Amino acid sequence: MSILKMKFINIVGPKDQFEDFVSNYIVNSGMQLEYALGILEGIKGLSPYSDDNSHCVLVKRCSTLLESMGLNPLDAGNENKDKKIMPTQDVFDQLDMLESEFENLTSKKIQLEKQLDENSHVKKQLELLSNIDVQLDRFFNFEFFKFRFGKMPKKSYSQLQLYLEDLECIVIPVSSDKDSVWIIYFAPQMYGEKLDGIFSSLYFERTRISGDFKGTPSEVLAELKSEIISLEKELEETNKAINLFISENTSKAFHIYNSFQNLNKLCEIKKYVAQTKDSFYILGWIPKKELDALTPIFEGYSNISFIVEDPDIVNNAKPPTELKNNSIFRPFESLVKMYGLPSYNEIDPTTFVAITYFIMFGIMFGDVGQGLVLFLLGFILLKKKLPLGGVIIGAGLSSILFGFVYGSVFGFEHWIHPLWAAPMENTDQLLVFGVVVGVLFMSSSMILNIINGIKSKNLTRVLFDKNGLAGFVFYWLVIAFVLYFFNTGKVFISIGFIVLCLLLPLIAIFLKEPVENYIHKRSLLPQNKSGFFVETFFELFETVMSFISNTISFIRLSAFALNHAGLFLAVLMLAGMTQGVGSIIEIILGNILIIALEGLIVGIQALRLEYYELFGRFFTGGGRVYQPLKNENIL
Repeated sequence: MSILKMKFINIVGPKDQFEDFVSNYIVNSGMQLEYALGILEGIKGLSPYSDDNSHCVLVKRCSTLLESMGLNPLDAGNENKDKKIMPTQDVFDQLDMLESEFENLTSKKIQLEKQLDENSHVKKQLELLSNIDVQLDRFFNFEFFKFRFGKMPKKSYSQLQLYLEDLECIVIPVSSDKDSVWIIYFAPQMYGEKLDGIFSSLYFERTRISGDFKGTPSEVLAELKSEIISLEKELEETNKAINLFISENTSKAFHIYNSFQNLNKLCEIKKYVAQTKDSFYILGWIPKKELDALTPIFEGYSNISFIVEDPDIVNNAKPPTELKNNSIFRPFESLVKMYGLPSYNEIDPTTFVAITYFIMFGIMFGDVGQGLVLFLLGFILLKKKLPLGGVIIGAGLSSILFGFVYGSVFGFEHWIHPLWAAPMENTDQLLVFGVVVGVLFMSSSMILNIINGIKSKNLTRVLFDKNGLAGFVFYWLVIAFVLYFFNTGKVFISIGFIVLCLLLPLIAIFLKEPVENYIHKRSLLPQNKSGFFVETFFELFETVMSFISNTISFIRLSAFALNHAGLFLAVLMLAGMTQGVGSIIEIILGNILIIALEGLIVGIQALRLEYYELFGRFFTGGGRVYQPLKNENIL
């Protein structure tokens, strides 16, 4: 239940050391930069750090090379961080060399694969002619017929079938691959030119047999098979060469990629930096723990100066917020962030949300068996890296715990002995219990508001706010008077004194705005005094009513517990109308429906109580997301 401690750092150094210092210690640090020109004042000659160079295109080039090599650019982050960033020209030269070598190898592979593919299809066509004892070159010089090898797209081949009977030719399909059909067609010489035009319009691509092949089809076929074996061997050697190239150059490629990333980040960082004629200025937020580790390194630069300030004394910049919770409570950060990120000087409400959500869900959805199903579902989702998986695990555990309290297992309330009582057998006490839980949770939220007021050094928020000490006292005075009256049937002091006790905290709440004006040396009351009194009166009335309505709102905890038990009674009634397997199936389907439908509704209702009845009393939000340089992936 904490927020990562931050420090504000102002770094000043000579411009000739900028790239070395920033590349080695700032680029991959936990620092979140602020625009220096927007914060620094009174420094003559201050201007933006001008730099037109960008390595974004080169990062993309390197990323494409890695992907072509079968490497994931994201894995480059695992490369040894102790390696120094290469000089800019060396990075260029190394990238050009790797690209050239890899392109030569891949081009050779593509050419070999293309040649193999063509030869394989020609081989299949020659196999059809292998029994003909005629020189192959004569097939292409018939006096009365034209003879063609080639391929066409499958779609074109389908179109050809529609009017093939009307063409003066014989078409023999030989083989096919993913996109094309390989064919032989014979046509009378007089129609050859016309048919060549028709086939060309259908995207027929003619394949010519190399003039190096001489003899009959069977003789050419033997030569072709020999060439295919030779090409396969050459392709195998090329693949080995590519794999060897990748294994030998993976580390170098990752290092080049990281170097370009850092150079690119360096250009991005310069957008935040200010400069004078001789110096640069870098300002930003850095975690205290990381700063403690970097301080000795910074001190090692004789010409680098830095000033560290606490967030409280920094006026022109707002510290970012990074929630810091243990693994048990961390999944509930997602519920907090859906509402808003707390400000740096606020309490992290994650632990409060985890505890209150856990209790509220269990009260409304207490069942050992159904809770176990939710627990297993949450475990599966958590394994798939879904944040809500942890929340569902917590909800499942809560449901199991309160299932033992109610004595409910998959809706059956006679399988185990309850630690308290079943909801339907304990309705009055259950309704009171829901209100008591609401009182305790609302009181806790007001205490959190008081603590937030102390942390932000806001005296009026602590003493005079409707959710501060004045509101807390009023709320508990009302509760005390009401409880005593219902228990004894009388008041222990006079009505007048009770009214006085209740008016005093309300007057304190009324005085909040005038006191704030006095502290900030403004006029105590606005010019429209009558409007101020009317508006404040209705705000006080709304405050009193909200205390009542918000407290009563927690009765829904008990109501949903009763609803949960009532739903299963309905399932049992339906199951009782059938017998044997049908009854068991109805009970199983009923449980599935209750877990899916009511589980979702209860989860939403618990979240609603968090956001509307509790968060509004202490949580202001408005925090900035912590975005350190080391987490940025600038492409």
